[in-house]
Amino acid sequence: MLIQILLVISGLVALYFGGELLVRAAVQIGMRLGLSSLVVGLTIVAFGTSAPELAVSLDAALVGSAEIAISNVVGSNLANIALVLALSALLVPITIEKNVLTRDLPVMFVGFAAIWVMLFDGVISRLEGGLLLTALVAYLVYVIRSSKASAAEENTDARDPIWKVALMLVLGVVLLAAGGHWLVEGAIYIASFLGVSEAVIGMTVIAIGTSLPEITASLISIKNGHGCLAVGNVVGSNIWNSLGVLGATSLILPLEQGGVNYVMLTMMAAAGVVLWVFCRTRYQLSRTEGGMLLIGYIVAQVILLA
Repeated sequence: MLIQILLVISGLVALYFGGELLVRAAVQIGMRLGLSSLVVGLTIVAFGTSAPELAVSLDAALVGSAEIAISNVVGSNLANIALVLALSALLVPITIEKNVLTRDLPVMFVGFAAIWVMLFDGVISRLEGGLLLTALVAYLVYVIRSSKASAAEENTDARDPIWKVALMLVLGVVLLAAGGHWLVEGAIYIASFLGVSEAVIGMTVIAIGTSLPEITASLISIKNGHGCLAVGNVVGSNIWNSLGVLGATSLILPLEQGGVNYVMLTMMAAAGVVLWVFCRTRYQLSRTEGGMLLIGYIVAQVILLA
C-alpha cells in the first residue's frame, strides 16, 4: 500500500512540474505567434494544462480502466470551473470578455452535451472520438483566425531562448507521461483496496491532481494581471478535455462508461451553467461568486465520497 501511495504522490508531483514546464513553453510560443492573451489561454495554454488529463486518460484506457479515463475528464471539467476559477476569483474579481460568453462557453457546453449523448449506449466509440476531434480542430481554426492580435500588443520581455523553450517542452512531455502512468497505477490499486469505484477516484483525487497545472497557470495569470488568460485557460481546458482528450483516447480504444453515472455528469453540467449565469452579471466573476463555486465543489466531493 505504501508503494502505491508513493506512486500517486510521485505522479502528482511529476504532473505538476511537467504541466508547469509545458505551460511556460506554450505561453512563449503563443506570444511569438502574436496571439492575444485570451486566445493563448484558449488554445496553447489550455492544451498544455490539459496534457495531464490526456496522459492519465490514455494510460488508463490502455490498462483497461476506461472509467478512469472518462471520470478524469468529467471530474477535471468540474474542478476547473468550481475549484480553479473559484480560487482565482477569490484572489481578484475576474473580468469576462464578451467572446467568452458568445463563442467559447457555448462550445464548452457542446462538449459537455456530447459526452452525455455519446454515453447513452454506454460507450464512446472510435467514430464518436473522431467526431469530437473534428469539432475541436474546427473550433481552434476559427478562434485563431478570428484573433486580430499582433505580436506588438503583447509583452515580449524576458523571453527565453528557443533552445530553452524546446527543452521545457520535451521535459514537460516526459514528466507528464511518467506522472500519468504512476498516478493511474497507484490510484487503481488504492481504489480496489478501499472498495471505492475507479470512477469516484477519477472524479476526485485524479481530477484534482490533473487540474494542478490549471490552478498554477490561472493563479500566475491573475497575479500578473492577465485575468483573460486565466478564464481562457479554464474554458479552453474544458473544451480540450471534452473534445480532445476523450476524442483522442476513444479513437485509440473505445471507452466504456463503467461506473461513470449521470450524477457525475450532472455535476459537471451544473457547474458550467452556474458559471455562465455568474459571467452574465456585469461580465465579471466576483469574489462572492467564486466563494459560492468553491462551496459547491466541496459539497460535490462530499457527495461523491459518501
